[in-house]
Amino acid sequence: MRTSYILTLSVPAADLRVRLAEIPGAVFVRELPPDRVVVVLESPAGRPALSHLPGVAAVQDDLPRRLH
Repeated sequence: MRTSYILTLSVPAADLRVRLAEIPGAVFVRELPPDRVVVVLESPAGRPALSHLPGVAAVQDDLPRRLH
C-alpha cells in the first residue's frame, strides 16, 4: 500500500532527491514551504529509512484533512 509522508528538511530539497535513490520505491512528489517535501513510499515499512536519511529533521504521515 502506497503511503505519503511530509518530511521536514535541514538540507536543500535537491540534496534529499539524490538520497531518495537509496530507498527502493521512494518517489519525490513536491516541495512545501518552509523546508518541507512530500514523499511517497511503496509501503509503510520504508518509513524508518526516511527518518535516517541525512538532512531529514522530522517525518510525519500525510493524512487527509477535512476542509471547513
